[in-house]
Amino acid sequence: MTESTVAYLMEPVQFRDAIYVRDIFSLLDRNPGVVDVFRRLYAADYLAESKKGDAVPYTGEYDPQGVEYLELFYDWEKNNQTGELKGVHRLWVGGVGFQLRDDVVEDGQVRHQLGTRIRWAIKFSPIGDILNLPLRINSEVDVTDSENITRTVHTFQILNPTLAQVIHALLWELSWAGSPSDTEDLAATLRNAADEANMSEPMSAEDFIESLKKMG
Repeated sequence: MTESTVAYLMEPVQFRDAIYVRDIFSLLDRNPGVVDVFRRLYAADYLAESKKGDAVPYTGEYDPQGVEYLELFYDWEKNNQTGELKGVHRLWVGGVGFQLRDDVVEDGQVRHQLGTRIRWAIKFSPIGDILNLPLRINSEVDVTDSENITRTVHTFQILNPTLAQVIHALLWELSWAGSPSDTEDLAATLRNAADEANMSEPMSAEDFIESLKKMG
């Protein structure tokens, strides 16, 4: 993609080869117009963070507590009363752990079973921790019942999201609390509220939700 990327934001994209988070920021770096499009998501600030040179190398070696890749996925809900679909305009992104070779036991109980993958929240991860992670698209869309999100009412396949959706998903997740400094401030608050939470690293989605509950 060249410096004219802004003209292709609404075009569908295909990940034919390995794509990494750093590739998205490289694209932003060459396209100030795209950075401006996503200024509400602090694109310029996170681009600057990506250039600090502190990126953690990605080896792909098995680590039961590590993130193998970041997954772009859809999350749709259907209102059974009105038939309205919610969430169709955007993608989400989260960390996916390695397929476990053993059970993960915590406090004497099996927390994650052999053969499964731990889902990781990355909302408070420094850019350097995720910059070299691969990005993959989950094209399967499970539409859940808005009154019971554990119930899937439809399943679709959407092979090609737009470039804008991909960029938006990553920046929205990173800027969930605002700018990089805002994010670190909130992470510090959460650390103080929950001593066991290490918000400077990826954490499981379940632990992230529990940390937010403790703040209340």
